[in-house]
Amino acid sequence: MSKYKSGHAPGHYRDCFEQAVEAFMRWNGRGPEPMVEFEINYVQTKISVSQACGLLWNCTDILPGWIVDEIEELGLKSRTYAAGAHAMRRWIAERA
Repeated sequence: MSKYKSGHAPGHYRDCFEQAVEAFMRWNGRGPEPMVEFEINYVQTKISVSQACGLLWNCTDILPGWIVDEIEELGLKSRTYAAGAHAMRRWIAERA
């Protein structure tokens, strides 16, 4: 599993991140970090929200509006998946 280098990310990467946003929004920051499904070589695997963020660390695709609405209070620098990933990981790191 590796980060997408830059630019447009594959759909399953973006789908995983969207699941991560939903799990993140339900999580109160206590206890273990939520896990989401990610497909690796056609096999579903559980990864943490932080790992899902890492997948899109450099992705310049534009976030769907509902995600921006959910996480903009985390200090989004722009409306890209990368900005969302950075904001969520920063919030998680501050709780650790």
